[in-house]
Amino acid sequence: MDSPGITIRPLRTMHGVDEFCEVYYDDVVIPASRMLGRPGDGWRLAMDLLPYERSTCLWQRIAYLYSRFDALIAEAQDLDESALGAAYLALHTVRCRSRATQHRFSDGERLGPETSIDKVLLATAEQRLYDTVRDLLPGALELEDPPWRSEYLYSRAATIYGGTAEIQRNIIARRLLDLGRE
Repeated sequence: MDSPGITIRPLRTMHGVDEFCEVYYDDVVIPASRMLGRPGDGWRLAMDLLPYERSTCLWQRIAYLYSRFDALIAEAQDLDESALGAAYLALHTVRCRSRATQHRFSDGERLGPETSIDKVLLATAEQRLYDTVRDLLPGALELEDPPWRSEYLYSRAATIYGGTAEIQRNIIARRLLDLGRE
């Protein structure tokens, strides 16, 4: 990223963080010593690396979401067991799935398109949790400025970052379920 010709422009998200960037490559020359693989292998390398991005970093996020679930229970006046149960089930599902993926990884197995399931489950759990916050803490997102607001806004991006939910579902359909292109 320190090569001449690379321009990085941060993109401020709706929750006020510069987490994403636009990256422009203007006549960038990459020395052969910095190349990964062979010329033309970029897509294959990306496909080999993405499953690790979609799986190995989930544990920290899952643990954080569990802590926010506990905070929600502590703050909520009206404990709607059905809504809390649905949020907990979504969190528990992604945790179990991610745990299995971590074990496969630690056993030396190669990760592949099945990690798209982990990513879809994480995005679903995150949005379910913060939708439950919105429902059980009326006005907290709209009328105050607690951490809940920025976290709720961040959760909206969960189906976008790391590959959109639509892309993940296409990977699952095509590469795992062999449902073809249509």
